[in-house]
Amino acid sequence: MGLTPAQGEPVGDAPTADGSSFSSPLPLPLDVLDGTFAVSNVGLITGTGSGPTTPPKYHNGRWYEFVAPATTSVVITLNSAFDNALEVWTADGGLVGVNDDGAGYPNARLTVHLTAGTAYRFAFAAVSPGHTGAGTVTIRPAAVPSAPTDVVVTPADRQLDVTWTAPQSIVAGWDVYCAASGGAAAPCGTAGAASTSTTITGLTNGTTYDLTIVGRNSLGAGQGSTPVSATPRATTDVTLSTDPVSLVSGEPFDVAATFTRSDGVPVTGTVTFSIGDATYGVTIEDGTARIVGLEMPAGAWPVSVNLPAADDRTAATTSGSLVVDRAAQTVTLDPIGSLTYGDAPVTVAGTATSGGALTFTGTGACTVDGTTLTVVAAGDCTVTAAQAGTTEIHPATADRTVTVAQAPQSISLELPALVYDETAPVVVSSSLDLPVDLTASGACVLTDGDLTATDVGPCTVTATQAGTDDVAAATPVTLTTEVGRRPQEVTIAPIADLLFSVGPVALTASSSLGLPVTLVGEGACVVVDGALHTIASGECTITAEQAGDAYTLPAVASTTIRVVGTGTSASLQLNAGLGAPAAGASATVRAVGMLPGSELVVTVYSTPRELARVTVGADGTAGTTVVLPAGLEAGDHRLVAAGVGLDGVAASAELGFAVDASGRLVRIGDSVLVRAAALAVTGTDGTLPVATLAVVWLLLGAALVAWRRRVA
Repeated sequence: MGLTPAQGEPVGDAPTADGSSFSSPLPLPLDVLDGTFAVSNVGLITGTGSGPTTPPKYHNGRWYEFVAPATTSVVITLNSAFDNALEVWTADGGLVGVNDDGAGYPNARLTVHLTAGTAYRFAFAAVSPGHTGAGTVTIRPAAVPSAPTDVVVTPADRQLDVTWTAPQSIVAGWDVYCAASGGAAAPCGTAGAASTSTTITGLTNGTTYDLTIVGRNSLGAGQGSTPVSATPRATTDVTLSTDPVSLVSGEPFDVAATFTRSDGVPVTGTVTFSIGDATYGVTIEDGTARIVGLEMPAGAWPVSVNLPAADDRTAATTSGSLVVDRAAQTVTLDPIGSLTYGDAPVTVAGTATSGGALTFTGTGACTVDGTTLTVVAAGDCTVTAAQAGTTEIHPATADRTVTVAQAPQSISLELPALVYDETAPVVVSSSLDLPVDLTASGACVLTDGDLTATDVGPCTVTATQAGTDDVAAATPVTLTTEVGRRPQEVTIAPIADLLFSVGPVALTASSSLGLPVTLVGEGACVVVDGALHTIASGECTITAEQAGDAYTLPAVASTTIRVVGTGTSASLQLNAGLGAPAAGASATVRAVGMLPGSELVVTVYSTPRELARVTVGADGTAGTTVVLPAGLEAGDHRLVAAGVGLDGVAASAELGFAVDASGRLVRIGDSVLVRAAALAVTGTDGTLPVATLAVVWLLLGAALVAWRRRVA
């Protein structure tokens, strides 16, 4: 039985464990309490204790400590050249025994009764204070070992594993004896003193052995244990496998159990397979038992294999699970054509190798209801076809992603024809009814979709539609229209036909745009400062003109009226009475209905003398005052006013008068100055009575008619 290591540490106030005192013992330098070791107390100068119960008892002691491995007795002997002494104490200070000459002078010897588990200390000391030197300590058991108990033998492959309980004895080692099949026992193994187990190898599997355990020490072999019988057997490893490795529902497979003995001997016999609820007995061939052509539904099926024991081998068993997977299937999704936002729904289709029905889903830019795919946006449309599978078939899916293109769009743009300062709506639209942006440049501006011409010239409008996430931008459309000058209308206030003799008539003419208007009269009239003046009889054409400007077209309006001539007439009046001197007498001449711009000529006859020449005014009138010249001959004379009428025909009027020899007026027209004798009148052949002498007014019209007749 081995020793428990000593404390070997300082105790109490001892600085080190050097064996120099009871409180600092050295560990016993033996594995068992059966042996000899060298010792020395040189250099140790210690006194004795203070009493018989207090260590040390002797001088110069070298102290050692051990723990009793068993309740037994040992003999401790000291050998040295000086008179030595032995003292033994328990570690807690209890005196066990002392001796100085038990082995004969000078050596001490002491038999010590030990209690298992108790710590003991002893000193190699000197009887006298001055004795030091080297020596030896011998510890021997007091008896041979007792028989071990509780022997257990465990068979293994070509070996036996043995355990036992050590007796209360000092054991220096163990011997194992084997007897095969009732034969003679022979040593077959050993073990160290501290051991209580060993393994006996090199045995034959299937052979029964009787094992005996014997302890020994320096006194000899002890009593043997009661023999225990055991038979070594090989162990067998079992490996389960399937072919193929991965099992699938509906597909046949093999299950194999491979057996391998620890001693390499081939395994034979019959094994039992349990798979699910079925049991199979299978013969081992070439170390393998195999079941061929199994088919199992999907699931985890328990499997176990049992190999019964034989004389030379142990039984073997293993268990596990056969995991049968569901069969795989493949889903194929038919190609999906190109898609554009706004397209009509399309049909999706696909197949599964299992023949099962497919369900379709759409994500992203599309949805799928049943087999109908509807585009909901532009972007990636992912269609997934799924087959749900069964208890024996795995589900499967297939995806296909198609990019949905943005919907195309176009812009329709129509520009109105415009003139300056005109506003009209622009007709524009997107083919997808999206709002269209308009910009204008040049001779126009845009306000809320209405185009207003701000100048004359090119007006350019551009329509754009930027699109959306789902609609592509439209190709911009640009149109140019030419902005023209604006039209205007000139109107002349209505005017009735006029008599030539009326005074100026105010005319009213206007432009529809409020621009200044110029009036012109032609024919029987003229326009002066906006007033109409008649200058003849006949048609009078009034023209109103507006010349326009950079932004406005010119405009003209005209109207024609008729100028009706008043009667062409004249008056001639001598401003002197009968009997007044003719020379120097004034005469007033006034004509109306004359051709404006022509001349009215006043002449006195018989010998023609021109008295005045007057231009006819624009109103067709002319007037003047003339003076009769001196030197008129006695007789009849005529005062004649001649000119041109409105109708362009020459006309004249005359006033007859007579002068007597004294140069006095004796007749004016039909008025005659009556005297005793008749006066001779130039150009007449009679006399005029004084009673009828008067101022005569002749209607020029009558004179003209008469004149015209004469001309004719």
